[in-house]
Amino acid sequence: MMKLFKSVWFHVFLACSLLLLSGYVYKKAALRLDALVKKPIPPTAPLSTFPYEAGSWRGQDQPLRETVLQVAGNDDYINRSYHNQELDYYVNLYVAFTSQPRNMLGHRPQVCYPGAGWVPDNIEKQDLELDSGKIIPVLIHTFHKPTPEQTRVVVLNYYIINGTVTSDHRDFSGIQWRLLTLSRKRVRYVAQVQISASSATAVLAFAKEIAPLLQPFMPVENKDGV
Repeated sequence: MMKLFKSVWFHVFLACSLLLLSGYVYKKAALRLDALVKKPIPPTAPLSTFPYEAGSWRGQDQPLRETVLQVAGNDDYINRSYHNQELDYYVNLYVAFTSQPRNMLGHRPQVCYPGAGWVPDNIEKQDLELDSGKIIPVLIHTFHKPTPEQTRVVVLNYYIINGTVTSDHRDFSGIQWRLLTLSRKRVRYVAQVQISASSATAVLAFAKEIAPLLQPFMPVENKDGV
């Protein structure tokens, strides 16, 4: 009877010890996860320091509503209008950066513009050639609002994923991208670049001007794991 009593208490003690240990491990993991989420991987410099002057373009910040920022859930962003006085072009530049790529899912022109009352007309994929000879893939979206004025907007967008440019959101929509980024040993982020104007000529001209200026703001993979 005494042996049975001791055996029962031994197993109770073992179960409690394992429970406490698992609770400690969970707490440590939760604290680490919380620290990583609260301290995201940033751009190499704040996007607010992106040049206000780019060639013949001059920019002015356009603040976003707090509710919009909360829904987007990005770590950094620019929302700025630019004017080219020589060509009399007006464009709007929006760049969103997140180190948790799952936050970017669903935030793209094909979803956001119709949600705001715009009717999609066309999507065209183009290869934009920069002055350096580099080619970047972009999507050109055309929308209109069904009003008597038939307001029209052209939106150019593309993504930068770990330094690589793509126009396809599916490149970061797999299950591995839906998980939280837990390691800083390798850079892992998505930046969306979105340029809107009343004409395709304006968005293409501006995209060609600012694409090289954006690149230094994007982190590169650290192969040394630091």
